[in-house]
Amino acid sequence: MKNKSKRLLFAVLMAGSVALLATGCDKLKKEPITEKVTEAPTEPPTEPPTEPPTEPPTEPPTEPPTEPPTESETQPKVLTVDEEKAQETQFDMYRTVYAADNVNVRTAPGTGDDVEIFDSFDQGESITVVGETPNWYVVDLEDYEQNGYISKEFVSDSEVAPKTEEELAAEASGETTPSDTDTSTDGGDTSTAPVSTGANTVPASDVDAQYGLENYSETFAVQATAGANIRQAPSQDGEIIGVIASGTSVTVLGGTDRWYKVDYNGTVGYVNRNLFSE
Repeated sequence: MKNKSKRLLFAVLMAGSVALLATGCDKLKKEPITEKVTEAPTEPPTEPPTEPPTEPPTEPPTEPPTEPPTESETQPKVLTVDEEKAQETQFDMYRTVYAADNVNVRTAPGTGDDVEIFDSFDQGESITVVGETPNWYVVDLEDYEQNGYISKEFVSDSEVAPKTEEELAAEASGETTPSDTDTSTDGGDTSTAPVSTGANTVPASDVDAQYGLENYSETFAVQATAGANIRQAPSQDGEIIGVIASGTSVTVLGGTDRWYKVDYNGTVGYVNRNLFSE
């Protein structure tokens, strides 16, 4: 009895196993095995790198070049006699220039009262230059052992025509004022101040006393060797009241060691005696 029951149980178990296997096989047939499709990994789209916009380089504004002032635009610097001499140079070769107007030769490169006038050149004369300072030429003179000085302002590198007879006559009559070399200006040897002639402008006696002028007991005549100004006082600062052309004779009334007191056509005044010869 027991053995029969065992065989029955075994048969049931086997039938269940067969049924289970059949079901599994059926499922395998109905649901084919599929692999999961994997998509290729996608990278996020990258935008091309953008550079910040660059502005074209700008050059700093340039100011137009400024040219240094030319000599004609600048005034010559006024120097003392000592400053002029300190910068004096001698030329290796002598030069020839020409008097652009009547010009005085001085003992030093200046126009002060302590500078003497000992010769002169008429307009158009040739001048031998042996050296220079900033504003003056050093000149060689045949009749003197020493050199002299003339202002550069009144010379020319090219030849200059002498004054005509009409110009000389006009100077002598006072119709025109020549570029006189006896002046009180610092920069040169001429004066363009207007003058008056024919008026008897006798200086006051206190002016004679102030400058120690001696009035001569006898008068005498002298002749101008260069154009000269007549002044109201025996000083480079004296007011110009007349003009005497080169070659003109005047009457001397008195004088000092540097000045004559003269009478010229009724005009009485003072002239530099270095510009006259007896």
